[in-house]
Amino acid sequence: MERSIVHLNIPDFYTGMEELRRPELKKHPLVLAEPAVRSVVQGVNDAARREGIREGMPLGHARRICRRALVVPPDLRFYGEVHRSILQEFARFSPLVEGPLPGRYFVDLTGTRRLWGPESDTAWRMERLLADRKGLHARVGLASSKLVSQVAAGCITAGDLSRIFPGGETSFLYPLPVNLLPGVGAVTASRLADFNIQQVGMLASIPAESLAGVFGAMSTRLLRIARGIDPTPVLPFREAARLTLVHHSDRDEIDREKLEALLFVQVEEACWNLRVHNRRPGRFALEIRHADGVTAKTRHLLPVNAVHIDQRLFRFMLPAFRRLIERRVAVRRIVLEFSDFSIPFRQMPLFPWENDSFEEDRQLQKALDDIRRRFGKQIICWGKTAVMHRSSPGQRDLPNRSGPGGF
Repeated sequence: MERSIVHLNIPDFYTGMEELRRPELKKHPLVLAEPAVRSVVQGVNDAARREGIREGMPLGHARRICRRALVVPPDLRFYGEVHRSILQEFARFSPLVEGPLPGRYFVDLTGTRRLWGPESDTAWRMERLLADRKGLHARVGLASSKLVSQVAAGCITAGDLSRIFPGGETSFLYPLPVNLLPGVGAVTASRLADFNIQQVGMLASIPAESLAGVFGAMSTRLLRIARGIDPTPVLPFREAARLTLVHHSDRDEIDREKLEALLFVQVEEACWNLRVHNRRPGRFALEIRHADGVTAKTRHLLPVNAVHIDQRLFRFMLPAFRRLIERRVAVRRIVLEFSDFSIPFRQMPLFPWENDSFEEDRQLQKALDDIRRRFGKQIICWGKTAVMHRSSPGQRDLPNRSGPGGF
C-alpha cells in the first residue's frame, strides 16, 4: 500500500502566536529576542522580514536596520502548550502524528480513506481546522514520504495544498534548486554551487564515488534525499526527558582553550544533576552559534562507560566539539543537550587485582562531590577550568569558618 504522508508547515509560528495574543502587533515589524545586549533574533514576522531583518541576526544590528521594530521576549512555555494542543487536534485523524518542531507536523494518513475520505480532502480539512481553531494558516504538502511532502509544502504559500502523486517524485524534485532539500543549508549549497550543481536533478545524477570524494560520508545522505528516497516512518509524539544547558558568552570567544573550559563547566553541571538523579544519558547534542550568526550542530550516541563522571564524559565529547569549532570564528553561544536517560549499571571486575580505572575515576568523583556538598561547588575545580579564572585571581568563594559547614 502506498503511503500518504501530510506535512503541515506553519510559517513564522512563534511570531504568529504573539500576534494572536496581541492583534495590534500585526501592524508593526515584530522581532522575538531576549532583552539582553548580545541576544540574537529568534523570530520575525512578515513586516520585519520586508525590512531586512532575519533570524539569527544580532539584535543590535536588527535595531539599526529598523528602529521602529517592536522587540518581544519569546514565551517558549506558551508556544509549547499550543504545539502540544495542535498535536492533539491532529491525533483525531491518525494515531501517527509527529511534531519535530513547533509549527512543523507530519501526519500519516495511510489506510484512513474509508474513515475520512480522500487523503487530499483530509489534508485540506486539517488546514481548515488550524485556521478556524487556532487562527493559523499552514502550507500543506501531501506525498508518499516525509521528505517529498516537506519539500512540496515548502514550494507554496500558506493556505495552499500541494500534492505529489506516487511515481511523480523525481519529476517534481529534479527541477528544484538544491537548497530546498531538507538538511541542505547555505554552506552545503555553496559547496555544491562551486561544482556548478544547482538543481536537485544534477545532484541526483552524480555517481556516489565522485560525490564521496568531496562530501565524504555525507554524500550517501545527499544522494538519497536528491533521489527522493525516504522510508522513515512517522513517529508518534512522545514527551522525552531532556537536560539542556545553554551558555551565552559576555564577549565572543575564539580561544580554543577557553572554549573547551566552557564546555567542561557545562559537562560538570550536567553530570552533577545526573548523579543526583542516578541517571545515565544515552545520547548528546552540541550546538554552537558563531559571532557571524552561523550555527553548527552535532548529535552522537554515548557509550555505556561514559556514564555521568565528569572527565570520562568530557573526553568522549571533546572530539565532536573540536570539529564544530574548526571554522576559527568566535563563538557566542554553546548549547549542550542530553537525552535517552536510563539507570546506570556496570559489570563488576572478575578478579580484585584487575586494574580498574573506572573505579578510580568513580572514587575521585565521589570525593569531589563530598567536598562540594560540604563547602560549595566553587571550593574546588578541575585544572581544565583554571583558565577561566586567570584574569581574576582571588575571586573564588571560600567556606565560612563560622558557618554550619565551616572548619
